[in-house]
Amino acid sequence: MIRWIVFSTLSAGLLYGLYCLTLRRDRWLQLSLWYLLVALGFSLVFPFISLPDRLSAASQAVIPTGEYLMTLDEVVISDITAPYTLGWIVDIYLVGFALCAAYLLFQMAAQAVVVIRLRRRHSVYRAIDGFDIPRGAALILLDDDTAPYSFFNQIVVGTRGLTDDELRCILAHESLHVRQFHSLDILFARLMCCLAWFNPFAWLIMRELRAVQEFQADAASLGACGREDYLRLLYRQATGFGYGHITNNFNSINIKNRIVMMNKSKTRFGAWKLAAALPVVALLLVVGCKPAATETAEPAEQAAVAEPSVEPVLFDYSEDSLPEGFKSPEYEGGMEALYKYLAENIKYPEQAKADGIQGRVLIRFVVMNDGSIVNVEVARGIGGGCDEEAVRVVKGMSKWKPAVYEGKAVNVQYALPITFKLQ
Repeated sequence: MIRWIVFSTLSAGLLYGLYCLTLRRDRWLQLSLWYLLVALGFSLVFPFISLPDRLSAASQAVIPTGEYLMTLDEVVISDITAPYTLGWIVDIYLVGFALCAAYLLFQMAAQAVVVIRLRRRHSVYRAIDGFDIPRGAALILLDDDTAPYSFFNQIVVGTRGLTDDELRCILAHESLHVRQFHSLDILFARLMCCLAWFNPFAWLIMRELRAVQEFQADAASLGACGREDYLRLLYRQATGFGYGHITNNFNSINIKNRIVMMNKSKTRFGAWKLAAALPVVALLLVVGCKPAATETAEPAEQAAVAEPSVEPVLFDYSEDSLPEGFKSPEYEGGMEALYKYLAENIKYPEQAKADGIQGRVLIRFVVMNDGSIVNVEVARGIGGGCDEEAVRVVKGMSKWKPAVYEGKAVNVQYALPITFKLQ
């Protein structure tokens, strides 16, 4: 949980900062909108992405292995501390998420109720009635000074004091919101902000998203009426009142910023500014992505040595059914010494304790004919750092006495179950 909070906040901050330096003052509006949506979603999910092993099996030497798979008795690693060492963080997060989600649902329900009541009390118009609105959209005209807004495919306009030209400008503005499905974009952003309610950059990205949507709608309005008429209309509507964050309100964004953006034009190489996002994303993936289940960091002095892989073992022999002439490999000091080594060196990962993770990790490794341990891998993992910890300790074992079959030392694969248990 802590890792996700840290990396999602960091990534959202970097991507938001990059947007402010590149596209924020440019008129590549559609590109800006997509960038903000992707940045918001990426910042939440990328810490869960697993990167593949740095060394593929094809690049490693293959050593033939005997057909013997020995299974050791289960080793139990217990944690004597409470399961929820950091459980209060999870509790706080869940409370915050529940409050944000409840408010979002309440807000949407309230807005839906308002629109339904307006539809019952006032006339509803369609594109076929002569109004320039998208097909499938509904226009509700009120006899008051309600500020114009759209809610998904519903457009609400207060007509008191409006001329026909001003109504045409407003309809062009709100129709663009409907055509571009801006309410869905805002809903997605709000859901992401509910999940990352702790992340201030997520809320800033949503604010920028709403601004870009208004800039797009302003551009559509300028095409439907003159610039002076439209600016005059903006000033008249500057004190209007909206219906919350899911609606697209005619005057929801600072008027000054909208006027400034109207006077700007696309820069020739504006889209190429996003190339700066590539190294940022690459850095985030390398630093923030969780390692694959079978990947374990090597010590620096061993990083340059590629561990050889071993061909899969086909048969499973238990101690009671070993072939005649077979002598099992032995850890120096015997099985008691092996269990003591594992119990003393495996540490219960803090992440697993914080998340309440427990269960069995199955580690496979091969005892070579020279007694060395190679091809250590996770056959079945539970996450939370337990897999990596088990692999690390198994790789650190000293040499064994190799297995002997028909008078020759042979390679033998072992399966070692290690249970992590919270108490």
